[in-house]
Amino acid sequence: MARRRDTREADVAVVGAGLAGLTAARRLVEAGLEPVVLEARDRVGGRTLNHEIGDGKVVEVGGQWVGPTQRRILALSREVDVDTFPTHDEGDNVIEWRGDLKRYRGAIPRINPAVLADVGQAQVRLDRMARRVPLEAPWEAARAARWDAQTFATWLQRNVATAGARTLLELAVEAVWAQEPADLSLLHVLFYTHSGGGFDSLIGTSGGAQQDRFVGGSQLVALRMAEALGAERIALRGTGPAHRARRRQRDAGHRRRGGSCAPRDRRAAPGAGGAHRL
Repeated sequence: MARRRDTREADVAVVGAGLAGLTAARRLVEAGLEPVVLEARDRVGGRTLNHEIGDGKVVEVGGQWVGPTQRRILALSREVDVDTFPTHDEGDNVIEWRGDLKRYRGAIPRINPAVLADVGQAQVRLDRMARRVPLEAPWEAARAARWDAQTFATWLQRNVATAGARTLLELAVEAVWAQEPADLSLLHVLFYTHSGGGFDSLIGTSGGAQQDRFVGGSQLVALRMAEALGAERIALRGTGPAHRARRRQRDAGHRRRGGSCAPRDRRAAPGAGGAHRL
């Protein structure tokens, strides 16, 4: 006997239950449509993930910080009643530099002034180029093709004179983008720098992208959104539509099925991924 399949109907299938996918589903509900969110993981949150450490406390093993230029996620967190608190930013900073640990106060470590000057000129050039990248359509920048054809590592080699400055900028990129400079296009770095309010803002704490964190962990934003949407609109791995989602051509258009979901008007909306920070 064939097993009975759990079938759901929806106006729109949203692929991915990260912040973008859940936000898309919220907007669809507000517009009077009925979405279903398909998630291949067994949880919501995408790149945000809380890890419980006991006594009601969590550490975040995904994106965790938020800064004043990230107005949309801040507005969203307020909508779902998730508060923020300031990142600890007092006391000594520590940098491991050429095999030694160095302590310093403020934003600038005490290393070779020539290296710091080289970092400074590189940041000025990056900020100047970044302002030429349209935030809504970065590919329309006058030099988009040229910038996208080279990696950030290539740009560093050509435009930063000292090895020490290149090392510091490489560390900054790895911390902000969670990627090696050789894996990032220069155009993406410029777009991200512009959207974040400048390179200093991206790497800064007070007044910068690491200024605040979320009470209860960053995944709580997605969990609250999912709770408001309702379990009937979200299909996690092993619970239905996302478990074996596949496309089949049918009649004049295609429907999304999987023994579980068939959008009524055959629309599907992918949820975009976020950055390491929110």
